This record gives sequence, structure tokens and C-alpha cells, in this order.
Amino acid sequence: MARGDGGGRNGRDEPVWRPVSDVDMMTAIVLEQLGANREQLRTLEPARRSPHLLDDHTVERIKQVFGVQRDDMWLWVETGERWQAQDLNTAAAAKVDQYVAAVEAFAASNTVVLALADELAAGTIEKTLAKSDLELGMETLVRALSRRANPFPDQTLVQVRHPLTEDDKDEKSWPWLPGLVLGMVAPGEWEIVVTDDRLVEGLDADGDPAYPVCYRAAGAIRLR
Repeated sequence: MARGDGGGRNGRDEPVWRPVSDVDMMTAIVLEQLGANREQLRTLEPARRSPHLLDDHTVERIKQVFGVQRDDMWLWVETGERWQAQDLNTAAAAKVDQYVAAVEAFAASNTVVLALADELAAGTIEKTLAKSDLELGMETLVRALSRRANPFPDQTLVQVRHPLTEDDKDEKSWPWLPGLVLGMVAPGEWEIVVTDDRLVEGLDADGDPAYPVCYRAAGAIRLR
């Protein structure tokens, strides 16, 4: 979206709003940025278990870049709102709805990245080095006790045994596939979304890939 003259939101210049005929191009841009955000999350996820892998500068840079993205999000949102307010034919309205869904997923991914950056900021290399041996020992003990109580906390990246086809009933032959822990549903049993692209079941309401969900005991789960 190019910017023009005049007063925009929060004192910014008023954008030159894109016509609805650009909806396909705009949707493609949003989906590309959504993919980049998800890649950033995949890159940062290992640091959630070992936050001292990152330094203050790296975390602050992430917060700065994604903070700018957050502050500009209203442009994408308002573009969709302006299009939805127009008298559109069925085909155009459907494309605008797809754009709006993509923007919602884009905004949600931005929120998750910034929240994770805030979480990681508390355990950077510099902050870890500044802690006393007693503080580090207590934190290690707390993590160990937590891990013993629940070896697969929510949002943990794992590998899980799962069939590639519905007719494969031989659990011993199931391959190890990538997954994400949604939560513990019972002692020794976890709900896991299997994030293997070969198992995509279509798109959900937000336009994201819909993956199967399974329930597995500890023997069928391992950390990535």
C-alpha cells in the first residue's frame, strides 16, 4: 500500500488504498508474510527450551521488526474492511473473505512471535550469566520437576507415531511424524496435532492447513 498526503491513523500519512481488483495480489503478499512469520516461529521454538541460545541484541531486533509489523497491521485490516463495505459480486466477495481470513492469521502469528520474544527476553545469554549459581540451580530444579510431571508440555515440538493411511492398523509399523503437543488429556496421554504435510485434510476457517489430531501415550511420543 503506497502512502499519500494527509493525516492517517496515529498521525501517519493517509495510505493510497488499493482497489478491490488487487485482492489476489494483496492476498498473495499477506500469505507470503504469514509464511515468513511461521518460519520465524519454527526458528525460535528451540530457544523456548534453551533461551540462553539467544542474546539481548537478537531478541530486541526481533521485537523491533515484529513491532513495526504489528503497528502496520491496521493497514491490512482496514483494506479488507473497506473492500467488504463495497457492493461486490459473489466471486469478488469470496476473494475478499479469503483475504480477510489471511490477514487474521497473519495478525495472530505476529502476536505469537512477539509474545515468544517477550518470553525469551527473560533468559538471554546476558541475563543467564548475570544470575547467581543458586538462582540457576533453583531454575534447573524447577524445570526438572516440571519435566518429570509432564515430559511433553503444551506447544512442545515432538515426533509422534502415526499412520500415513487410514487402513494402516499395524501400530508397530507407523512412522515417526512431526507433531505439536496441544495438551495433556489424562495422566500419561497427550493430545497432539500431526503436522506432516502429507496428512493435510484441507483448510480450516482461517485458511490454514488442517492437520489431524491424535491421542498418544508417552511410548509413541519423543522430543524433536
